[in-house]
Amino acid sequence: MLTDLLNTITNLISDYPNWAGAIVFLVAMIESLAIIGIIVPGVAIMFAIGVLISNGALDLIATTLWAAAGASFGDGLSFALGWHYKERIYHVSFLKKYQHLFTRGHQFFEKYGVFSILIGRFVGPIRAIIPLIAGILDMPLKQYIPINIIASILWAPAYLFPGLIFASAISNAPDGWVTRWPVGLGLFIVIALLFWIIKKKKLIPK
Repeated sequence: MLTDLLNTITNLISDYPNWAGAIVFLVAMIESLAIIGIIVPGVAIMFAIGVLISNGALDLIATTLWAAAGASFGDGLSFALGWHYKERIYHVSFLKKYQHLFTRGHQFFEKYGVFSILIGRFVGPIRAIIPLIAGILDMPLKQYIPINIIASILWAPAYLFPGLIFASAISNAPDGWVTRWPVGLGLFIVIALLFWIIKKKKLIPK
């Protein structure tokens, strides 16, 4: 099923290059939506898109910006749902099996406040929960919007570059990558190091 999904997305981008940006935006948005983001294999999809960048099917800068925009918009929708429905969300029948994630998300948000939007972007299952909880708890927009944009801008290359670097390592990369991919690799290493430090110091609630 996962293979079929990845093939469908890559085929759509290859068959409709003029719509590639919109497709990447949509994928990143869906991957970021509350609850849905837990189900959608976002890491694998973004990896596949990274491979397409390396193959020259997609532009590095444009794709990264579209992915960041989609992620920010998806988080924004989750935030809006939380802000509008508040605690009523917890009573939705099909969400009851995710109560443990809501509990972890609340603990995480209470501990890190505004920075939970940034850190949570890179923390497993609660990644798709934090913006929703921020909305439920009435996080001010003047705090949410800037940190959400920063988190999305960092998230996009962090999830795209593994596929890009992998594909570049096993094929002859275009000349342009000689100057481009080391920058992305450095950014990915920095983000991975930050996540390792957070996990090592047990800052993530269990």
